[in-house]
Order: sequence, then structure tokens, then C-alpha cells
Amino acid sequence: MPGEFVAPVASASGSLLNYFSPTRSPYYTVALAACFALAWVCDVEQHDLWLILFIPAFVVAVMTLWLSFDAKNVLSEAEHAEQLRFARSTSISSAVLSLAFAGAHIAWKGQEQSFFYWTFALCSVQIVIFVVFSWALNQEGSLPGSNRNYVQLTLLTSAFLVDTATNLALASGEKGEAATHHVWTARALGMLWLLCVAFWVMTLRKVISIYRPGLSEVRAQDHSSSP
Repeated sequence: MPGEFVAPVASASGSLLNYFSPTRSPYYTVALAACFALAWVCDVEQHDLWLILFIPAFVVAVMTLWLSFDAKNVLSEAEHAEQLRFARSTSISSAVLSLAFAGAHIAWKGQEQSFFYWTFALCSVQIVIFVVFSWALNQEGSLPGSNRNYVQLTLLTSAFLVDTATNLALASGEKGEAATHHVWTARALGMLWLLCVAFWVMTLRKVISIYRPGLSEVRAQDHSSSP
């Protein structure tokens, strides 16, 4: 009996870890480490020392994003489609959880109230983008440019959003330099997230233009009727 229970659990755990395998998305783990470091060092009260710690971690985050845009896809078509479905679900889930976390921890007074509205806006944008992606890809199941690692970029987008929301929430509960550091960290990571969003919006436009329902049939009919 125990063996019958352990085997499915072990299989499910192995499958879950496979989605986050560093060999498949090598820059994702680096970006997570940079995001964690950026939030952690905000508690350093001395501003000069905080900058010394902040700048290398932020440079690493920027480099991981740049390398992810440049990275080629190492997955087979079937593996990439499967992992992309998981990554899209993760992006929506992380946005929902970030919004809930912000709502539970951000104080509703003064400037801090604006932190919640910013988090609400960012999370809502990410939810809408990946819900539309899910709809669009249900028509075809793939993205234009199969040699690009979309899974890694999807996970990076979520990582930047989660850390942005986390820093805004932490800024609400801190005072003095620590609060200021969390705000600046949220702004910096928010900029990286906006770059990701710009990429996804451009990609989504391609997906919708190529795979819009009925478009392929119309093109096929036009092609068959042409002399």
C-alpha cells in the first residue's frame, strides 16, 4: 500500500522538477537567485552599502533577461508545447497569488495605498496577457519561431512580477531606508517586467494574426481559388 502511494507522488515530483530543470531553462534559476538577493539586501540600512550589493544583483538580472531573449530552444516540439502550457498556467497563478499577497500585506494609507494599485495593475496585465495567449494557442498549440525558448521567458516574466509585488508589499511594512530600498528595487524589477510584457505583446500580435480562428481556412480557400 505505501509503495502504491509513494510511486505516483515521486513520479509527480519528478515531472514538476523537470519543468524547472536548469538544463532546459538555465537562466531562470540565475534570475530567481538575483531576485531573491535584491529583496534580501533591501534591509541594509546604509545606503552606500546597499548600492554596492544592489548593483551586481541587478546587473545579473538584466543579463539573464538579455541572454534569455538570445537563447535558443533546446526542447523538442512536443516537450516545448507541454512545458509552455505549464509555464502559462504558472504565470497566471503567480499573478493571482502576488495580487492576493499584496492585498493582505500592503497598508491602505497615504503613499502605501498606491503600492496596491500598482500591484493590481501589473498582475492584471499579466493575467490578461497569458489568458489571451492560452486562448490563441488553443487554436494551434505553438508559437511563431520554434527555436526560441519561450518557456524560460515565461518563467522569467513571472519571477520579475512576483519580486516586484513582494518588494512593494515589504516597502509597506518597513520604515526609513529599508522602505526606500524596497521601492527602488520594485521599480527596477518592474522595468525588467515591462520589457518582458512588451515582448509578449508583440508575440501575441503575431499569434493572433497567424492563428485567428477561421483565418487559416480563408487563406486556404483564397489559395485554392487563385489561378
